[in-house]
Amino acid sequence: MSETMTLPVTTYVYGMGAERRVPPVYVLLQERSTTARALIAEHVRSELQHTQQSRLNSLALHYILAEDPRLEPSAAEAPNVDAEIARACAALASKRYLLVVDGAAVAELDEPLELTERSQVHFVRLLPLIGG
Repeated sequence: MSETMTLPVTTYVYGMGAERRVPPVYVLLQERSTTARALIAEHVRSELQHTQQSRLNSLALHYILAEDPRLEPSAAEAPNVDAEIARACAALASKRYLLVVDGAAVAELDEPLELTERSQVHFVRLLPLIGG
């Protein structure tokens, strides 16, 4: 039996001085059994919907997708949702960021995930320190 659930997703960046944390975004999932790919897609959709509603750039997507997240996000145009989802999936595959679900790193896009109301989902971007 499939059951929808709302799950908080938080994004962090380390390596830009103090820890940077984006307030959680709540993602609606159609099923508790999902994959990293589906979870990423819903996170991207939620962030893009939020940015379109508020006409702001998504700091969470900027932190996990930007070539250099230390630069300020550029002015947002109407994004191509499918292209942004593909970029986010490619970024996980190339280890640009970590997806951590319930304390365990998820490396495979199609890895099955079992989520509960207590599940914690974090996107973590680690930047190399300047100068070593």
